[in-house]
Amino acid sequence: MTRERMETFSELSQFELDPASIQLLSKSFCERERCVVLGRVDPTSKATVTVGLLDPRNAQVVATIEKRLGRDVKAVGLNGYEIDRALVAGFGGGAPAEKTAREVPRIDLRSPPARDDASPSQLFDDLLAHGLAKGASDIHLECYEDDVDVRLRIDGVLHQLRTPLSPANVKQVVSRVKILAELDIAERRRPLDGRIEIEVVDGGGKSREVDLRVSTLPGLEGEDVVIRILDPSMGLLSIEDLGMSDGVTSQFTALLDNPEGMVLVTGPTSSGKTTTLSAAVCRLRDHHRKVITAEDPIEIRIPKVNQKQVDKNLTMADLARAFLRQNPDVMLIGEIRDLVTADTATKAASTGHLVLGTLHTADAFGAITRLRALGVENWDIAEALLGCVSQRLVRRVCAGCRVEAPPSEAHRALFGARLDGIVTSHGAGCERCFGSGYKGRTGIYELLVVDEQLQDRIADGVNTSDLRAAARRAGFHGLLEDALGKVAAGATSLDEVVRVLPYRQLRAAVASVSP
Repeated sequence: MTRERMETFSELSQFELDPASIQLLSKSFCERERCVVLGRVDPTSKATVTVGLLDPRNAQVVATIEKRLGRDVKAVGLNGYEIDRALVAGFGGGAPAEKTAREVPRIDLRSPPARDDASPSQLFDDLLAHGLAKGASDIHLECYEDDVDVRLRIDGVLHQLRTPLSPANVKQVVSRVKILAELDIAERRRPLDGRIEIEVVDGGGKSREVDLRVSTLPGLEGEDVVIRILDPSMGLLSIEDLGMSDGVTSQFTALLDNPEGMVLVTGPTSSGKTTTLSAAVCRLRDHHRKVITAEDPIEIRIPKVNQKQVDKNLTMADLARAFLRQNPDVMLIGEIRDLVTADTATKAASTGHLVLGTLHTADAFGAITRLRALGVENWDIAEALLGCVSQRLVRRVCAGCRVEAPPSEAHRALFGARLDGIVTSHGAGCERCFGSGYKGRTGIYELLVVDEQLQDRIADGVNTSDLRAAARRAGFHGLLEDALGKVAAGATSLDEVVRVLPYRQLRAAVASVSP
């Protein structure tokens, strides 16, 4: 028999569930082959019957169904939960389980690229393979009126990727993503968040598990999707591997050696705060201390650390309060964003606990301003705060194609005498760095240590500008000094410094530092 073109994915909500039609195939057969008849079948007609299958491309199962029904079959794809729902509607037996077994896709990095006529499943696997092979942290899928863009975020910068995706097939690929992330494929009017587990086979044939965080966002031309790749093969970094200068490393580890107090890490999104805190936690974990964390979400799993994840029923503030009853030595608060969390953290830091946390601020001094804005009293801040790290991530100049390059006129106009004596470089582009001139990233840091003099000023409510001036007189070095030090060492470029430091902050830093 000839069959209509098989569609890869569909939605249960599109079809009528008619018990008499569903029962044209036996329940045992449907459960064994994971299939169900969809729509109302006219027994007097020989019209094509639509059948939902877990694998609509299984020609053998489709042929068996055609033989049993005596009709042509149009096969469409449904996920396991939808098939269970349809079978309950046809045969009874109560509601299906809340969740079916999670499918774990296997991504083989040795596989050839997907062809233009590949299935949605193959297209999605191909996207992941490209992202993993190039070391991407995120995959962006964006729908436009006449085009579909796929971009990979590599070392913090987006790069266009040529793929077979088009307006004709992207909806099916998005449905595939949502099914794997256990999201409602019928919901296209609001943002959704989910998670996918995959197995990755590398070029040497070794496999590993990788977590994906999925975010969808509706738009005029379809749903955009961003996939965050959380690859445990990247490994946990030590504090010494973060890229801190020797002086900052020594001061930071000294702060962590305190039995109580609060150490904060600040910076914008994707500035490496989680990596820094994970390195700190790894240094602190041992058999003599209990370390407990509240994270949203857990991005880096750390062995032998009690990591707790925020959800809709358990907020960061709830976890912070609960931690105090768990008798911890070290508490990590993923993000301090409200007065309850901030107050709990500062009180814990003043009563025998070492507290680590993050804030979204432009620099280290902004942490004090933010805590004040949340409503924490000056005295409580002064009593609790040991120090604050502010950081950014800059791309490393590729060692395979690094060449010396004099500063541009724009750089000299911006940095002035600060460039005197500095030999600058950039990457010419090579196969190793995919022509970008950069390979990998490192951090630039500033560390504010709250000594007795600064503690008194904070308690007295001294404003941030005066606190910064006092700290500079005492030898404080900011992000600019650390960044230019890495430029001089050939680790990064002036273009990267300009890219990651906000212009207003950069100008203020240049003006405030005497050459």
